[in-house]
Amino acid sequence: MAAATGALLMAGTTSASAAPAAEPWSEPWNQTIEGASAKGVITSESVGTEPQDRRYRLTGSLTVTDPDPEACYYVQVGSEWIGKPRPLRWWGTSSVRQCGPGTVDVTSLTQAGVQVRARIARDTDNGDFAAFTQITVPTEVRTGVAAVSAGPRYSLALKNGRTTAWGQSDYGQTTVPPAAKSGVTAISAGPQHALALKNGGVLAWGDGARGQLVVPPAAKSGVTAIATGWAHSVALKNGQVIAWGENNDGAVTVPAEATSGVSAIAVAGGTTMALKNGKVIVWGHDELLRSVPAGATSGVTAIAAGSGHLLALKDGKVIVWGYGGEHLTVPAAAQTGVTAVFASERCSFALKNGEVTGWGTWPDLCDAPAARTGVSGMSPGGEHNLVLKDGKVYDWGHLFK
Repeated sequence: MAAATGALLMAGTTSASAAPAAEPWSEPWNQTIEGASAKGVITSESVGTEPQDRRYRLTGSLTVTDPDPEACYYVQVGSEWIGKPRPLRWWGTSSVRQCGPGTVDVTSLTQAGVQVRARIARDTDNGDFAAFTQITVPTEVRTGVAAVSAGPRYSLALKNGRTTAWGQSDYGQTTVPPAAKSGVTAISAGPQHALALKNGGVLAWGDGARGQLVVPPAAKSGVTAIATGWAHSVALKNGQVIAWGENNDGAVTVPAEATSGVSAIAVAGGTTMALKNGKVIVWGHDELLRSVPAGATSGVTAIAAGSGHLLALKDGKVIVWGYGGEHLTVPAAAQTGVTAVFASERCSFALKNGEVTGWGTWPDLCDAPAARTGVSGMSPGGEHNLVLKDGKVYDWGHLFK
């Protein structure tokens, strides 16, 4: 069933062909469809000097009256691009959905445009770009989840030892093998293959063209952590890093320094990170990423890897290095009191007092929306992000099947 036509807001003008007003503006929105209603405010935000640098933030609340507990609703905000009038695209999707009766706060971002529109949508709607459509969190993992892991276009969740997968499955990434449906303690979603940890042994499925699914004997027992790269897999066992799969630029050639005493691992693309006695060790693809800054050679307590940048946590402050972009500029909120770090290709994230702070090259993807407080864990993907809060999974971003 298609959603009702959204409430149209002109970006500070009365003409569909005019550019947004130079000054910030705010307009109320109010939507009602069968089974749900929502209302709030859309405000403009300037993130640069050009008209196309303006974006729009929707905030408000969504109330569902549909008695069906499986009937889920969410809010979208769409725009028509500046300079290229075209049919409205629903660029921004709220990070929360309400399934069954109840009220939930919603927030979302959309790109610059000459028309800005809000609407309520259902899980069954064709929500276009950035919608929950096709990748809605399955019913069985909407509560009681212990861990999440986001691949570029698919997701994994762990509940009561069972791995659940949904989203794109070109290589069988979402076809969870029977062995990974019970007794699992950790999960990791890579671009084209996935890993699970069960009874200390690594399970692997998905694309195995480069040997990333051929688990070596050493990784079939005693493993405590796992991580996936583009075409290689990594495990941690008794302080030793074990790697297998494609050895492009030495991705699976573990340096001697990382064969003992390692406490954490992180992988992205063809790059692997290890944390040993507070020191970050990096090997694999890209010399720039392997050039660990002096500040990350001691006192580090956590690490995270993105495809083009790496993060380290030291004394509650985030340290970032790699290729240029907004994800390298650490905001003030991530310079003290941070307890965990996360990274994807385009974004960096920090967790502080249960609140997520995100920054990077795609504001609507990197700026964590409503599910940003009370968070216990998260996993950024290439085009969408997962957040874990009170055992519930929230997602936002550019979601595809």
